[in-house]
Amino acid sequence: MIVAFTLPVMGHVKPMMPLLSGLVECGQKVVCFGDNKFDAIIRSSGADFCAYPEIAYDTDAPDFNLVKMAADLIHTSETIYPKLLPEIEAMAPQLILQDFMALWASRIGTELGIPRVHTIPTLVFNAATERQMRSEDGVAKLAGDLLKGLPALIRAKVKSGFAVSVREAFGLERSWRNLTPPQCELVFCIEAVQVGDPYGDVARHYIGPTWKDRKADLPGISQGYALITFGTLSNSETERFEAAMRGAVLAGYSAVVQCGAKVDREHLDRVAGSLETEYPDQTVTILESVPDLETLIVAADIVIHHAGMATTWEVVRHCKPALFIPTIADQKVFASQLERHGLGKRLQSGNECDAHAIALALEVIQARDYSWVKIQELLQQAGGAPAGVKVILDLLEAPQ
Repeated sequence: MIVAFTLPVMGHVKPMMPLLSGLVECGQKVVCFGDNKFDAIIRSSGADFCAYPEIAYDTDAPDFNLVKMAADLIHTSETIYPKLLPEIEAMAPQLILQDFMALWASRIGTELGIPRVHTIPTLVFNAATERQMRSEDGVAKLAGDLLKGLPALIRAKVKSGFAVSVREAFGLERSWRNLTPPQCELVFCIEAVQVGDPYGDVARHYIGPTWKDRKADLPGISQGYALITFGTLSNSETERFEAAMRGAVLAGYSAVVQCGAKVDREHLDRVAGSLETEYPDQTVTILESVPDLETLIVAADIVIHHAGMATTWEVVRHCKPALFIPTIADQKVFASQLERHGLGKRLQSGNECDAHAIALALEVIQARDYSWVKIQELLQQAGGAPAGVKVILDLLEAPQ
């Protein structure tokens, strides 16, 4: 049996599902723990679903203060770890498959002596990546994060009895002191866009994006538009959506906006109406949620997004030019790497809510020629979910 532990965030859950499906198809019994809101998604992989205990951390309202985030991980672990430890011990799994930030899984695996495989749905946070992230955030934000987050971090560490370090809480390389390191890491990215040394202190496999082909029909959506989406965590800023809508229309596009439920929908509807009145040949369609974003990507001419890993590789897969408007530091680093490889353009920092700057950036993207052959070859070589499944099965078959 394999027990999987997700982080209760769509961008971390979704790329793990093709791995679970592949393992189930190979005859493995897989039990996956997750938040109740991901019940259907997890069960659709063929894995058995088990719900996490109730936790205080609101994953729908994340705090991008990294110090506070570390406190939340440690605090959440103090709830989940003791409650699930006896349950996992009774299951006696051969392997734990976990998101690299699922600290409770690292603690359970260490306590029970169960080997673990970590999944990383972003760039690896090695020394070079961390330096660039700090540079992107700037001294003021870092100081503010420390000032605002330190009290919560101290409380969490005291409550945990200083069981883990902050770096262990984030599953960072070369940080394993209190916890046993994983057997290996599966990175849902390709080595070519990793910053710095791609390899660390444990075996690391860049398997690239993991895809599951499931397309849904979206009646009433015509082809040829700018798709605007800012991801599960970063789609709460109504101003960003408004600026992107206005910028897309100024650049001559109709717009389809996938905005989630955390924005001021009434305001965006009013903006959409006024834009359609001012530009009668263009349409602005706002969707709160869709069964599968891939369908919208396929029909788009261009995609404006946050440089989240899952969205990025779906866009690349279908050879769509992109404008990156990242929110948090790792997305900003990733966006710069993608631009360096000719996969789109990153909007200059500070212009996130400037419709005219967005329109100008879209015009630059329109004028470029894109050669997708090289990146498609790299994706094929990485292997995706089948490559990750093979790594896991080889570990299960290896003598302990």
